[in-house]
Amino acid sequence: MSNRKMIYSAVLMGMLLVFAAGCSTAAAPAVQASSSNPSAPAGGGPGNVQPVGNLPVQPSAPIRSITVVGVGRASGAPDVANVNVGVETRAASIQQAVADNKDKMNKLLDALKALGIADKDIQTSNYGVYTERQPVSGPNTSGNEGSVTYQVNNQVSLTVRDIARLGDVLDKAVAAGATNIYGVNFSVADTSKLQAEARAKAVSNAKERAESLSKLTGVAVGDVLSVSEVIGSPGSIYEGPRMSMATGLGGGAPIQPGELEVNMNVQVTFAIK
Repeated sequence: MSNRKMIYSAVLMGMLLVFAAGCSTAAAPAVQASSSNPSAPAGGGPGNVQPVGNLPVQPSAPIRSITVVGVGRASGAPDVANVNVGVETRAASIQQAVADNKDKMNKLLDALKALGIADKDIQTSNYGVYTERQPVSGPNTSGNEGSVTYQVNNQVSLTVRDIARLGDVLDKAVAAGATNIYGVNFSVADTSKLQAEARAKAVSNAKERAESLSKLTGVAVGDVLSVSEVIGSPGSIYEGPRMSMATGLGGGAPIQPGELEVNMNVQVTFAIK
């Protein structure tokens, strides 16, 4: 009887051991492959390339392209003129030279404003007082420094917004007492239209250059990848002829404003098909 109980106990213990082993196996977590970097997310994140087996990751091929610089030019007639006009006086005393210059300069300014030149278009560009000492020649000149003459020079920068009237303005300035006229320069008040025209021509020129290069290298030009204006030369203007004018003008000063040229450069990158 005791032997039978011992057999039953052994069988029961064996069944318990088998059941416990089965439960332990079912509860064990599955083993997953992970990166050697502890901070990397499991399974990889967006943008991460996961190698397949032992195969290396192949980088994407670079985009083939052609880069050229196009040049565009546009010309137009200037509509603004800038000129320096001034009065120079001399006297034996500095006070007299300054007073004479003041009187003549006021008459000149009054004449310019009577012609319709606005105050904002008249700006002092130079005012100077100088001493001229005449050398003494001949015997017994020791200690004699010669006579002294004082010179006063007053210049204004004048903007004329109607070029057709520039010749008349210069004549009237001389009649009013101007003794110096120089540095006539021409410009365009608004260059946006000329720049837009030159920019369009620059893009067209860039395409022509890319097509020429593609034919020479046996490839075909594709879409535009990037385009930018070349820094350092946007809207550069080639000015017309500059004039240096003398005093004593009469009968209408001959003025030739010529043309102004705007240059634009653009860099364009095209894909190669």
